[in-house]
Amino acid sequence: TSGRTFSRQGSCSECAACCKFIIIQVNPAYMDAERRRFVEMHGIKLFRQNGGVWAMVNATCQHLTDEGKCGIFGSPERPQTCSDFHFVQSDINLVDEWAGEKVCSYSFVEEVTA
Repeated sequence: TSGRTFSRQGSCSECAACCKFIIIQVNPAYMDAERRRFVEMHGIKLFRQNGGVWAMVNATCQHLTDEGKCGIFGSPERPQTCSDFHFVQSDINLVDEWAGEKVCSYSFVEEVTA
């Protein structure tokens, strides 16, 4: 790494886009043309990032209400990861890509140290 530090800025706009899909790391063998075609025929997008192969899977959280709100917000059942996501700018980019437009109100800003 370059030693640069970035911090997440902004607040959640409650678009719930990040509650409607998951990103999981998969075996690089899935990038074989025939396997990739099979996976993508099932609505799963494969991509390379940071030396790994990842799958973007449409999967709405079971706790997302009909109003598009988190049904377990503020409760111990809600994973800390829900609050911590987005970890890096590429997470924000993936949310916006999934939505087909700029929806995420977070951004990452480089911290300036003296």
